[in-house]
Amino acid sequence: MDWVADFFIRGADLYARILGDETMVREGEELAAKLAGYLASRGVGGGRVLDVGCGVGRLLIPLAKLGFKVVGVDISPSFIEQARERAVKEGVVDRVVFVLGDARELSSVAGRYAPFDAILFIYTTIIGYYDYDTDLSILRQSRGLAKPGSILIIDTVDRHYYVKVAGRSIINELGGYLIIQRYEYDEGSARARIQWTYYARGSNGYTLRPIANAQLSIRPYTLGELTELASAAGWRLVEAYSSPWEPYRPGGSLLAIFKPS
Repeated sequence: MDWVADFFIRGADLYARILGDETMVREGEELAAKLAGYLASRGVGGGRVLDVGCGVGRLLIPLAKLGFKVVGVDISPSFIEQARERAVKEGVVDRVVFVLGDARELSSVAGRYAPFDAILFIYTTIIGYYDYDTDLSILRQSRGLAKPGSILIIDTVDRHYYVKVAGRSIINELGGYLIIQRYEYDEGSARARIQWTYYARGSNGYTLRPIANAQLSIRPYTLGELTELASAAGWRLVEAYSSPWEPYRPGGSLLAIFKPS
């Protein structure tokens, strides 16, 4: 869809500043530590990990530091370039590979590095960007890249959340921008649309100047729908959480963990 190219390729510099914000970097490090502990408890400590939609590497670089061999795939040339630069700076180039490619062609993009012990779709990425059939194809390709007994983790936001916040706006300040996110949900298409408006603060700290707009369009899933989708692709649900490792409650974050069926 055009919005993916608009947001992650043509608008990459704006979003990269957000991903590079100290808060976001720290969040990536904290999540990496939690995931590393979970994977180790499931016998995947130090294994090979594929992160689909890896961005600038804020999750994979900390995982590499924790002993994992990691491969990141992203559609954004800017993100991949920045991820590679960060890997050099952080001293983990021997443990990370960042690949420019489209997740819809995952088998050909990441196949040379397979098989993987764990495959990650983290921070509401890829799954839901396109349509049901595309999501099914991506998850089937993921299954073909996985080792027996591997783990698939999908970190997203469930459909109940988007229904709940439809018509509302959320304000954040990251990367030097004030960002207003306006949420809408269309029952007919079962898609959520999030309009981002970026503002820069004036020198007095109070004046706001709009500098850009961007829009995301996501096909969100309930836990049941996501389980059905993954099952059709050869994965079975083993656990679901709202965040690591809080019991899942509908209406917010959804961290679903699957194994090959």
